[in-house]
Amino acid sequence: MKVPSPMAGTGFVAGLPEAVRRNLLSRGQARSFTKGQIIQQRGDAANEFWYVETGSVQIGRYGIDGRLTLFTLIGAGETFGELAFMGEFSRTVDAIAGGDCTLIRIGDNELASLMNSDPAITRLLLKTMALTVQEAINLIESSRNLTVLQRLAQALLQLCGDQQDGAEIMATQQDLADLLGVSRVSLGKAMSTLHTSAIVEPGYGVVTIRDGTALRAVLAS
Repeated sequence: MKVPSPMAGTGFVAGLPEAVRRNLLSRGQARSFTKGQIIQQRGDAANEFWYVETGSVQIGRYGIDGRLTLFTLIGAGETFGELAFMGEFSRTVDAIAGGDCTLIRIGDNELASLMNSDPAITRLLLKTMALTVQEAINLIESSRNLTVLQRLAQALLQLCGDQQDGAEIMATQQDLADLLGVSRVSLGKAMSTLHTSAIVEPGYGVVTIRDGTALRAVLAS
């Protein structure tokens, strides 16, 4: 079965050529957040987007009962908030620090400065955004044919990026179950399989990757 290859960081910024990416990030402002701290809320003005330098960010929506419905987990090397920022519409989701994390804020001034430095950058940014959206659609379509075990392996690989063996993913098993859209029981069985094979080490609010190569093999099986 052909499955999508996890990238070492996905999203808008990751799709840029390295020189352009480094240039853009160097213009941004580093911000630190502690676990559970709200980064953005639904309805906020989208005055910036964020690049995750370290740690993880939970993306979802808080209900009237105060419970967060998790849509995705964003790991190091990924971005979020760029669609609302580029489209100039209000935030549609909440973003919360999944653990202590460092983000780079990129706003109008930083983006305009980059585009003014080279007229060709504007077209490149638009092309990268379009490819990012298409990649997300392809990933969703491919994931529909995967087992729960494969989907868990895929999610863990994406979250740890290029830091595989020994990487710690700050997420509970309920977070991961919500992310995959499966029951806590189904997620637990898949996690147990990976644990028994010494591929991952689940802990309290954290999952440690022990064997990234084996995790990739699970996804490709």
